[in-house]
Amino acid sequence: MRPTKAKIHLYNLKHNLEILKEKAEGRTFLSVIKADAYGHGALKSLEYLYDQGERHFGVATFDEALELRRAKEDIFILVLGGVDPSNYPLGAKYNIRLPIFDPASLEAYLAAEEKGPVHIKIDTGMHRVGFLPEEFKANIEKIKSIQPEGIYTHIARADEENKSSALEQIARFNDVLDFCEKEELGFTFIHYANSATILSLDLGRTNMVRGGIALYGLSPDGKSEFGLKPLMTLHSKILSVREIPEGEGVSYGHTFVAKVPTRVGTLPLGYADGYKRQMSRKVRVYVAGDYAPQIGNITMDQTMIDLTGTKAELYDEVELMGSHVACEELAEAAGTINYEIVTTLGKRVDREYLYEEGK
Repeated sequence: MRPTKAKIHLYNLKHNLEILKEKAEGRTFLSVIKADAYGHGALKSLEYLYDQGERHFGVATFDEALELRRAKEDIFILVLGGVDPSNYPLGAKYNIRLPIFDPASLEAYLAAEEKGPVHIKIDTGMHRVGFLPEEFKANIEKIKSIQPEGIYTHIARADEENKSSALEQIARFNDVLDFCEKEELGFTFIHYANSATILSLDLGRTNMVRGGIALYGLSPDGKSEFGLKPLMTLHSKILSVREIPEGEGVSYGHTFVAKVPTRVGTLPLGYADGYKRQMSRKVRVYVAGDYAPQIGNITMDQTMIDLTGTKAELYDEVELMGSHVACEELAEAAGTINYEIVTTLGKRVDREYLYEEGK
């Protein structure tokens, strides 16, 4: 088997869940396991969270929702992203909560023969999908007629130190809630809190929160300390070691040229596995008790590291992400965020699930 694997420390999921639920202060907790549970494995994460007593789950697409429904018949599933209107009858059939997110989706839902539970999405400033507040108010009679189960919005800048934009969005959402009260329209679920909001903002009039990236132990802003523990670590093995003389280049384009005799190790993973090419020559790995810099261009299937001065030997295990090399370190090198590092880890990377610490 290919010796490149992501170890998923599921026991940390329980730890992070406890932190987020304490912040939620008794509100219904929706575990977001979209994008294959942020690259950690949706079904494995579902099973673990289910065993912890969790029953409310959120996804981004209808196909993700169907995968969860096939696994568990008794869980609450909410699709948070926009959906094709043709899915409304199937949503009803499989008891999957779908969003109504603009006047067109409202009309499509009204025309559907089968109607399941829905949540109304309000656009308070993210400007992806959702009723603008004035659109919502203009369509209030139709919205009242469908008796929506929930109403929600999404906060665009809750992960920033300056919370003024987030607070403006919450104020707009509260204005919509005030209007709903005047119209005598109530909801079972009211929610706007993503991970960043749960951890750093007042949850106001909500009675549900949506735990996403923080559930998997990564900070929404990539830097704050909330006591979270990452689930995913990334490992491989040295499959080749060679000595090259001064003046020799490594990998495509010879972007690395040895200034001294250099000991080069080759790892069996590359950008096709999600170990991004733009990280080339900017990252390091941890092996044999020391750091080794990555050298040359990261290729599709292989990555080279400089073992000069280390005690590393052929077939030694290498940590590419973990307690010595943080996910955020890779994200910075790639010019991206920690979300992308874990969600784009490729399917060629085997996942090994650990249920107890130290095993």
